[in-house]
Formats: sequence, structure tokens, C-alpha cells
Amino acid sequence: MARAVILAAAVSLAIACGPTSVGAQQTPPPPSFQSSGNAAFDAWRDDFARRAVARGRDPAVLARLLRGVSPDERVIELDQRQPEFVSPVWDYVNNRVTERRIDDGRALKAGLGDTLTGVEQRYGVPSGIILGIWGLESNYGDAALNWNAQTALSTLAYEGRRRAQFEGYLLALAEMVERGLASQEQLSSSWAGALGQPQFMPDVYLTTAVDWDGDGHRDIWNNRGDVAASIAHYLQDRGWRRGEPVFDEVRLPNQFDYSLADGTMRSVADWAARGVTRINGEPWAGSENLQAQLWLPAGAQGPALLLHHNFGVIRRYNNSDRYALVVSLLARAMDGRASALVRPWPTQIGSLNREQTLELQTLLNGLGYDAGAVDGLFGSGTRRAVRAFQAAQNLPADGFPTASLLNEVRARAGVATEPEREPRGLDRRGVRELQRTLNRLGYSAGTADGVIGTRTRNAIRAFERARGMEVRGRATDIVLEAARAAL
Repeated sequence: MARAVILAAAVSLAIACGPTSVGAQQTPPPPSFQSSGNAAFDAWRDDFARRAVARGRDPAVLARLLRGVSPDERVIELDQRQPEFVSPVWDYVNNRVTERRIDDGRALKAGLGDTLTGVEQRYGVPSGIILGIWGLESNYGDAALNWNAQTALSTLAYEGRRRAQFEGYLLALAEMVERGLASQEQLSSSWAGALGQPQFMPDVYLTTAVDWDGDGHRDIWNNRGDVAASIAHYLQDRGWRRGEPVFDEVRLPNQFDYSLADGTMRSVADWAARGVTRINGEPWAGSENLQAQLWLPAGAQGPALLLHHNFGVIRRYNNSDRYALVVSLLARAMDGRASALVRPWPTQIGSLNREQTLELQTLLNGLGYDAGAVDGLFGSGTRRAVRAFQAAQNLPADGFPTASLLNEVRARAGVATEPEREPRGLDRRGVRELQRTLNRLGYSAGTADGVIGTRTRNAIRAFERARGMEVRGRATDIVLEAARAAL
């Protein structure tokens, strides 16, 4: 499941450090709880409940929501290892823009008929974009929601990295229950606490969910009209521009300055003056005044995209360029156009895993290129540092990390390149894990029985080929590590 909608607006719901004044009315006592077995969590929970009651939340509702809750370590692990930052971009895209998801979306579009047309007309958001988000967020409502929202949100609030934000979500969740907008039994969620088929955070539900059919309920769990309208209303409210494109795939001229792919918005006329053309050769007529930034999702050897305003609006749903790209490609497929980019992904160049990214950040910081926190996540700060290093070394400054780049940084830092280790064969348990992992990634390895047959070998070869690895078809620890990282 892709990562859930997270808004800066949640901060405005965050709980203040002390109780607020309620005039002459006395604040009711906060609820009491039994120990969860985690003293630090209990201290946070009790303090949260006290502050929530002081902010006007119902103690009885808080007691029901938080009774028996304890932190879920799996939630924290998933929060720290999100695929937008771990998987190579081509794996992230190819594992989500699938024929099954496209066919299911087209079937849903046909089934909704006039409802989807009416939603598009009211909000100005194309039906393909609505369906792309719907398919990614909940597989059109078929995805299992394996957490309850109060546990997921409490865990992430207690963990502390974004405490104010997730405490705000908990406040909104309590308000939903207090107002009878949702029962506690409906509060199954993603690991991040996102609700329903559009995967709205509780504060987003309160401000954005739509009662499309006018039955008095904003039912994002079961009512498909409400789901479609809620997604469209979200995008409209965040600035969707009716009739404008999302992105254009482009061709760059020889000797292009790749450092221009730095997130700066320029007019299409400006890009055209620099020799940037549409990949299909069509003229820019009518688009010259649109603003766009250049994105190289796989560096100088991969596709090049001009991202328009509406691409950024999709990012408001999930703050990831990759996510917005997948939504856009699915939308094209829903409209009967090609779901793949014209220029192929340069899988042969490979990409860095988390340990290698940690090393890259450490070395770049040591060389004076500010990569920010050494966290193994390739974000904007690390990209800027990579681009600065590349420019200093007269390399194409595309900001994309590869094994070759890491070796360049190692050499400049006086660190020896690690010799390539010899792969080790897997035992039966390892083979079973590899088969399960390859199946989850869409490579048909057959039954996870620990037996290396023709089907498993073919799946390994296909995976190695897609990742730019040496194609051997052997079940080794190196292949298993790469497959784990691709999830």
C-alpha cells in the first residue's frame, strides 16, 4: 500500500502543552488506563489523554479508543522503510503500473458510468487520475486494512518523530467517533492510520470527505460514489487546474546541463529555448506559458519529464514524485493510452541499497557536501549533495546515485572500494523466502516450496535482468538481499 495522505494541516490540530481555559466550566477528569507493559508509552498515553480532554474531547470516547492499546513495532519499522525511498524507481513503477491494476480500474470505470462522469464534471479532475489514486491507495477497495487506526496513530505519536502531527490525527479520530461519523468498528486502517478506500487521515476525512449521493453519510468505506467524489474534492481543494496536463515526457539536447533538473519551475517556452522537445515531437503550441520543472527519475540515462502544476497537486496526496508518476501513468492507461514511458529505464546502471546510501551520505558530508542527516533515505538534501559532487568532478550533474558514483566518492574520500563478495547459495528456508519475495514482486517463482526448479530459475533471471544484475539464475544471498530491498 502506498504511503497515506499526510497534511501539514494536521499540525493545527496538534495538542498544546498545557490545558486550555474553559471559562467557569470545570474540565472533566481524564480517563484512566491499565498498564500496557511499556512504561514510556503509558506516560505518553496518559499525558495525551489529559491534554485531549482539556482540548474538549470526550473522556469516554478516549477511554474506548485507547483501552488496551500498546505500541506496534511493525508500524515503526514500516514508517522507517517506505518503498518511495528504498526501491529503485523502475521497480517502484513497474510493480504498481500492472495490467491487473489497469484492467480492474477500467472495469470499475465502466461500472460507475454516469457517477464518475458527474464527479469529473463537478470537480474538474479527470476520472483516470481519480482511479489511479483509488487503485494505489486500496486496490479499488479490495486491499485489507490490517491495523486499527488508534493503535497505528498512537504508535507513531509515541515514537515521537512527528508527534504533534499524529496526536492531531488522534484528536480528529476521537472527534469522528464523538460526532457519530464512524463507529469504532469501522476504524480499521493502514499501518499509518489511514481510513477507507481513499486512505484519508482522520483530519482529512473531517474536512474533505463528500456525501455524493446525499444519503446523509460520507461513507468512504463502502459507497463508491462517495469515494470517487472525496478523492476528486481533495485534489480540487488542493489546487487542481481543470484541463491542464500533469507531465510531458521530453527529449533533451546533446550537451544539456543536467544541473537544471534542480526543481526550479520555468516556463515551457524557457525549456523549449534550451532545446527541450516533447518525446513524440509534437509542438508546444498552447503550452508555452505553463510552468514546469525538469525531473530525471533515473538520472541522465533514463526518462526526462517536465512536471506541471497538477503533478504537484497529486503529490499533496502522497509526497512522492514516484507516487505521482504512477498515478499519472495509470490515468493514461485508463484513457486508452500507453502506460509506459517512451524511454526505457536504465536498469543496467543499478541503484544503491540503504546501507550504501548511508555510506554515501557519510562520505559526502565528510567531503564538505551537505547531504543532511545520515539516515539511508535518498531525499532532496542528499540529491543536492550528489549533484554538487558531480558538478565538481565534471560529471553529468543529474543527482542520481549509482554504484559507480559511490566508487567515485569513495576514491575522493580515500576509502578503498570494497571487493565484490562471492555469492553464497541459499538453504531451503532461504529459497522459500526468495520464492515468496519474488512472487510478491510480480516475478512468477511458483510455489514457495524451497525447491529450485525451472520456474524459480526463470523468475530469478527476470529479476536480475530488471535490476541490472549479472544474470545467473542462481538462488544466492545476494539475490535475496536485492529482492528484499525491492519490496
